[in-house]
Amino acid sequence: MSFKKYIALRYAGIKSRQAEQRLRDFFSLNSRLEAVNAQGFTLLEVMVAVAIMAMVLVTLLGLKNRSMQDVTLMQHMTTASMLAKRKMVETTSESKLRTTTEDDGVFPEEEYKDYTWKRTIVSTQFPQIMEVRVAVLWKEGTRQETVELLSYE
Repeated sequence: MSFKKYIALRYAGIKSRQAEQRLRDFFSLNSRLEAVNAQGFTLLEVMVAVAIMAMVLVTLLGLKNRSMQDVTLMQHMTTASMLAKRKMVETTSESKLRTTTEDDGVFPEEEYKDYTWKRTIVSTQFPQIMEVRVAVLWKEGTRQETVELLSYE
């Protein structure tokens, strides 16, 4: 209760000693509470806040790390898709598509030294149509990753 309310009650006719004592008790209790709150945080409150912050930071760091791994994987997949498309165009432009073959190799460019390719040409049940598969492989940590294209020529 503010001082203005105290004055308003005082002039409104509350003159009993009991009412005045209640108001004095309220103001003394309120000032004691303000004094306690002005001292700062308890050790328990600080420890809980630090624990919450630690959990949030660990979670955010984990998300950042996973996000960076996903970006790296997508860059490799994009490069592998481009290389597979290039090898598919080379294969389909060759005139010897009528024979069943399987071969593999590496890309001659230095920037693609981590990527290898595998090409398979297989006849289908229709003699004029051949199945052409081109796969580009690379290592992602300990895993072998693959992008594969399939075409019927």
